[in-house]
Amino acid sequence: MNSIKMKLSILFALLIFTSDFALGQKVVTKKQIDSINNLQYDVKIANTSKSVQWFTENLSNAQKTKYPQGIADTYSNLGLVYYFQGKYDKNTNCMLNAIRLYDKLGLKSKLAHAYAEYGYQLKIRDMKMALRNMQKGIKLAESVSDDSQLGAIYDNYGVLKEMNKELDSALFFYNKSMAIKQKIKDNLGIPYSANKIALVKLMQKKPSEAKQLLDYAYQIRVKIKDVYGIAENLNYYGFYFKEIGNDKEAINYFNQAVAWSKKNNYPSLLEDNYKELSDVYARNSDFKKALLNYKNHVLYKDSIMNLDIRSKQAELDTEYQTEQKEKEILLQRAQIAEKNLWILGGFSLAMFAILIGLIFYNKQKQKTTQLQKENELKDALLKIETQNKLQEQRLRISRDLHDNIGAQLTFIISSIDNLKYGFKIEDEKLESKLNSISSFTKETIYELRDTIWAMNKDAINFEDLKTRISNFIENAKIASHGIDFQFVCHGDFEDAFFTSIEGMNIYRIIQESINNALKHANASKVSVNVRRENAGYEIEIIDNGAGFDSVNTISGNGLNNLKKRAKEINGEISVTSLKQKGTTVSLHLKTTKYAG
Repeated sequence: MNSIKMKLSILFALLIFTSDFALGQKVVTKKQIDSINNLQYDVKIANTSKSVQWFTENLSNAQKTKYPQGIADTYSNLGLVYYFQGKYDKNTNCMLNAIRLYDKLGLKSKLAHAYAEYGYQLKIRDMKMALRNMQKGIKLAESVSDDSQLGAIYDNYGVLKEMNKELDSALFFYNKSMAIKQKIKDNLGIPYSANKIALVKLMQKKPSEAKQLLDYAYQIRVKIKDVYGIAENLNYYGFYFKEIGNDKEAINYFNQAVAWSKKNNYPSLLEDNYKELSDVYARNSDFKKALLNYKNHVLYKDSIMNLDIRSKQAELDTEYQTEQKEKEILLQRAQIAEKNLWILGGFSLAMFAILIGLIFYNKQKQKTTQLQKENELKDALLKIETQNKLQEQRLRISRDLHDNIGAQLTFIISSIDNLKYGFKIEDEKLESKLNSISSFTKETIYELRDTIWAMNKDAINFEDLKTRISNFIENAKIASHGIDFQFVCHGDFEDAFFTSIEGMNIYRIIQESINNALKHANASKVSVNVRRENAGYEIEIIDNGAGFDSVNTISGNGLNNLKKRAKEINGEISVTSLKQKGTTVSLHLKTTKYAG
């Protein structure tokens, strides 16, 4: 049914286009020119050779009719068709002509579409230029709230983000596009968004979600007879099966995609399909077919990246940028001339006002400067006083903890030792209980010392924290014979600072994870790895102990304490474990900017 509608729409457009000639008239109307330019997207790219003939003739008629918008629309359509044919010099020339005309005519929605479309077409040739044009298109489309344009533009912008390995940004724009297309019921555009989201899901190791989205897109494209869309989806299916390890199905779909791409002349898709086939055959040690497909990949890639074509494109881009700058300079000159008239007209009045206000200004300035200095001095004194009070309070609290609670805990340990040596204790349970209380009290003293250490600092640099962790690991080595400990730091930590709360919680998480490995897992090797990354810090505590079923085990106090500590410092913690294979505790902490 959709195929019939498509054929009827083409026939209707061509009948309108040629009817006046049949009646002996020579002038083509604007309506006839628009009917060709407004052919559906899938019709334009289904047979690119025919489309070039239609739009070339349409351009000639629009120029004879002196119809500027028709000329611009035809240039835009020709640019699209030349892009799919891989004729990038002609593509660039047509798209820049369309942009110039839309800008001159003040057609913001169409200008937004042209900028964004050209940006997407540049993605393989010049990513920097592609992003620049795409961002111009987004800004224009958002300024006029054009949902029909934004749906496609957000989708294509997501592709550029994905190519730059910015997956979160890509997924954000794909979802924005999908929401708009579903809102306006854009059946042609919905599959593009669905497929792109599917590929990101596949990269995120969510194959079932990816397959559902691919099927959803493919069903729509088959239903509406979208020729290019079907070719693209066959390629995506091949990539999907390759990623999940089903090479037989991957080869089947890539070969189907090659056939569709050859039949309809899509060089970019052909280049990618041959590359993927080469990879799959190589993975299966079928090096003859791998080499054959790689040669085809290089052949099509060379045609796409042809140096002469890229040189011509760069020349056209430079000419357009120069033209835009010259236009901006002329506009600035006109604005400056207009401003000069106002300046000359108001110069005398301004001079008079300045002379009158000069004396008052100087007096007011002196007064303001004096008040400002006084306020700055007061603020500085207040800040110093506040900091001193806070430091005094910290010192007082830490001193009280050390002198009072520390002394009391020491007294408890001493009392227990006196009981053990002063009396003959024959009850093993009682002796075990006393030993347990003594050990618990000693651990409390150690924790108290760590807390006092953190309280006495406004900030903890990484070297302080590293020393603290190293001391703890050394003590653990002494207490636990035969266990291999490793503590490795990767990256530059010279400017790494933490707040006292962050430093304390990081130390506690490492301490508790090591204690768990020693007490409960019977590990023989414990590693602590700290990495400095652009986005923050990654800390891993890995042991080779008994492990546990992390999927079906209910979190106990130990795991809950780790999660609670991570949450207090806005960190993310994960615990992965397998029985008899060990446990890994991973803490991700975003970069802390400490203002010391």
